[in-house]
Amino acid sequence: MKVCLIRPPKLKIQNSSPVVSFPPLGVALLAAVIRENNMSVQVIDGACEEIKENIFEYSNDNLNYDFSRELLTVGLSEKQILDRIDPDTDVIGISCMFSIDWISDRQLINAISDKFPKAKIIVGGESVTGMYEIVLEQCPNVDACFLGEGEDAIIEYLQLGAIRENYNEIKGIAFFNSQGEIVTTEKRKRKRDINSIPFPAWDLFPLHNYPKPISKENYDGITLPLLATRGCPFRCTFCTSPDMWGTRYFMRSPESVVAEMEYCMTNFGVECFDFFDLTAIINKRWIFEFTDILKARKLNVKWRFPAGTRSEAIDAEVAKALIDTGCDIIIYAPESGSKRMLDLIQKRVDLPRMLDSMRQTKSQGLRIFINMIIGMPGEKHSDIFKTCWFLIKCAKLGVNDIGLAKFRPYPGSKMFNDLVKEDKVDLKKDDYFIESLFLVDSVLLYKVFNDLIKSRVLYIFYYFLILATFYGAQLVFNPKNFLHVFKFGSMYRYKTNLIQDIKSLNFSFN
Repeated sequence: MKVCLIRPPKLKIQNSSPVVSFPPLGVALLAAVIRENNMSVQVIDGACEEIKENIFEYSNDNLNYDFSRELLTVGLSEKQILDRIDPDTDVIGISCMFSIDWISDRQLINAISDKFPKAKIIVGGESVTGMYEIVLEQCPNVDACFLGEGEDAIIEYLQLGAIRENYNEIKGIAFFNSQGEIVTTEKRKRKRDINSIPFPAWDLFPLHNYPKPISKENYDGITLPLLATRGCPFRCTFCTSPDMWGTRYFMRSPESVVAEMEYCMTNFGVECFDFFDLTAIINKRWIFEFTDILKARKLNVKWRFPAGTRSEAIDAEVAKALIDTGCDIIIYAPESGSKRMLDLIQKRVDLPRMLDSMRQTKSQGLRIFINMIIGMPGEKHSDIFKTCWFLIKCAKLGVNDIGLAKFRPYPGSKMFNDLVKEDKVDLKKDDYFIESLFLVDSVLLYKVFNDLIKSRVLYIFYYFLILATFYGAQLVFNPKNFLHVFKFGSMYRYKTNLIQDIKSLNFSFN
């Protein structure tokens, strides 16, 4: 059985913000599992094997307005991907992680099925899990959609010969039956022994083509993503994790995580790791075991960690253990500075405790990045002013940078499902993918799902008010942080969010 796994190129609008593609951890894990089961696997990273912009010819009569802006894909062209697929491939798997790329992913999937009619086409990822019915309807030659965690399901699929008569035996997939009806099999239980999953097959990927570490004054080597946990025990209404993973939370052993780091450093020259966990630190014992092993191995490594929702486990003692073993950035995700909004979106954050955690973290010299969201349904003017006040406190504490995201309703999240019920989102029309996801850079055209604040007030006045509040307070209370951000660019993005958004504002008026 020959398998080809593809990460499609990224979609963008000409002159919009640069597209940054990180190594595809999910594809690398699937490749490792397939190879471990003695099957041939080819990997094509359409986003990074060659980083260039290609014209994307988009035409769709199912759009409510004339979308005349020039669309581009970043990475390999469609023809290059088709030419690289081994013609003897039995199964071609396409990773569709982000709904923002769906209109280009869809075209690539259909082009692959046209050129390789004998191959079985399978798709998976968070985007597919959240809207598998649309995927099957718009790509009718897709053999099966994989829903949620994919390692065990894809091996069962391959071992059963990718024969449709066997599909009902495979948990966690969706497909067309012989009557043309969409069938979903029983939901697959989460994999408990995540230590048994082989290390990602990074030897199959163009590691030197991926973004370099952001803190260039410290190091400039290969950075790879890594997961210490799987799942998240919380149910934030804007997040797709409950749909993709469920709320069961499993942690790898500290020994397994360090072993993967050491393996990647030895074999691929990796110097930095980005932990991609949604909620990484829940108990102190795990993190101390992890940092103790790092110290014992004397690994000269940089790494950055997401605190996520739970911050009470992070105090000065934990922060010291982190920074002593190479952690240079920690990421908090309050999302809003308003308790009312946090309750509304079911985000279990205690803001005073998070601020205290930030204070203790900064006392040990760790740099802090925070994630915020603006424009969620139900957000009021007063909530935004409370967010501004919270950010002033953050800047005073020494928080280094902020990522301010405009709300996007992602398929599979509770907020998305609510908007569908209210007839505010229709996946059968591409307006959703263009207006609600893709035009996020445009403060004039991007669709707003907040009925309480006018769109231009929200995404012109308030958006830049929040950024100006944070960076202005940073300039007053911690001018060194302010100057560092503008000199080197954002520590977690690639440009300061303020500069990037000013550019996107100009783009909106062109």
